[in-house]
Amino acid sequence: MLPRRIIRYALSPRTKILMDDQQHTYPVEILFEEQITLSDGYSKPHSVLLQLTSESLIIQPVATISKLPLNKQDVQTTTIRTVTISRHPVTRSLGFWIKGGSDTGFPILISRVRDGSADLLNIGDAILSINNEDITNSTHDQVINQLHDTPGEQVTLTVKYMKEMATYLHLTTEKSRPSVLHSSLTLPRRYLIRDSQEQKRLSAEYPLEYRDDTNRQRWSLLLPDQSKSKKIGNYEFGYAKTQEYSLLYAYVTQYLNGTDKLRTNSFQVHALNGSQTGILIANTFLQQNMWISRINMVIRNLTTRILSEMNQTLLSNEQIFYTTWIHERDINPHENLLPQWKAIFLVFKGSDLYIFDENQSPPLRTYDFIRCTRVYSLIEVFIETVSIKDCLDDRRYCFTLTLLNDTKIECRYLNFERKIEYDDFILNYQRSLYISVYSTQNRTFGCLFHGQICRLIIDVNKGFEMYNNQTSILLWTYSFEQLHASSDNGRDEIYFQFNRHSTFDDDENRIHIAVQCQQLKRLIHVINSFLTVKFLGQKEDVIT
Repeated sequence: MLPRRIIRYALSPRTKILMDDQQHTYPVEILFEEQITLSDGYSKPHSVLLQLTSESLIIQPVATISKLPLNKQDVQTTTIRTVTISRHPVTRSLGFWIKGGSDTGFPILISRVRDGSADLLNIGDAILSINNEDITNSTHDQVINQLHDTPGEQVTLTVKYMKEMATYLHLTTEKSRPSVLHSSLTLPRRYLIRDSQEQKRLSAEYPLEYRDDTNRQRWSLLLPDQSKSKKIGNYEFGYAKTQEYSLLYAYVTQYLNGTDKLRTNSFQVHALNGSQTGILIANTFLQQNMWISRINMVIRNLTTRILSEMNQTLLSNEQIFYTTWIHERDINPHENLLPQWKAIFLVFKGSDLYIFDENQSPPLRTYDFIRCTRVYSLIEVFIETVSIKDCLDDRRYCFTLTLLNDTKIECRYLNFERKIEYDDFILNYQRSLYISVYSTQNRTFGCLFHGQICRLIIDVNKGFEMYNNQTSILLWTYSFEQLHASSDNGRDEIYFQFNRHSTFDDDENRIHIAVQCQQLKRLIHVINSFLTVKFLGQKEDVIT
């Protein structure tokens, strides 16, 4: 059995070579590719080749793909010829993919060729025999098994070039056998990916690896000159219609722009520089979800990479824990206009929440946090989930974010498109809040108690403490466990109900305390944060 690392590279599609603006050559690994329908708003929906690399999403119009001769000469001959192919010394790969078979009505055809076999085979070659054994009546699976099971380091093929089928292979959608595209003739049959769940598991288990320092310069949002053509492997694409979108800080949406209306089996990618793809239309719901998951995987890897570099320059109490795009419902003051949804960027950094909106792009360097104008202490932020029946429109997975500043209270209505994104946000919020509270330890508020000027201290270890401000005498103290309930008048007064003993919970054992505080909302938010952290501390799965 092959080592798992080797399996990973064997499953990876070919590595391709591109040229950047400085004419430096760098490898671009195509992680996934598939034909899909594009609606760009300028023409009828048409097929394109969607390619996902470790840094970008490439859209290649199918009509512009032109085959370059594999051996630098036009393929003219249709005579039968014999070729001998050597297996890869490690993966045992023969270096080509096949389609067709007697069970499909087509001959066995070479549908893709790796560089090692480029001088011997052409896309469109029909295989007539394997080691002099006729296969013209063999099914697809029979040929796959025969090629895998043939002993020796070399396989002799009798082939004949079929020009019409070569054209068909370039222009038709890869629908018939998607597993063959990535796996055929690469590994023994027992290693083939059987379903999308296994492919997703392997992708998660083996994340994208770091590039060297030279290649990190490609994080620039500027794309190559699109007036030129580009050669990838054995194909040439015209840049006039080829589109490439950087996935650094990009996001994917299924909603019609600015609305609460979901598209059917389709999605759109928005890049950091403001550009966006057309509507990418999948054939099935499963295909749509697979592409969204793949693109989000690359986005997460790129984000993790740049955040790791920024964290290397930050102190331990200033580390960046979490970043995300999220959609906010922008309620227009004009009653005749519908509310609009817009994307904003949130960051949990140190003990603070950073919001990048109003044309403020996400942080690419640590200096960008200094210029951020919306910074809030995490322990003063209040988050409340919105139930489905209370949602303001058709978007689900919504919550309100209440923020405090010196002049007003902001209540923002936010949404995640997918439940997994919402759950991930809540988990990271709880982790960041936990760290923030234990880093802060306590907060003090000036207040009035029984007509005396006092200070109320909320301490993560001691609970509630009330001191006379002039004499510093402790007037009373209760733990968080003794707090039975609290309420407020919405202006400047909060009412506590404490149990005298945490083991007894009855009216006779209860003490009622009223406290006046000019910073009532801030006090309530801090108490809520400390109580949340104390509750999380009792859970075994919390990560500090």
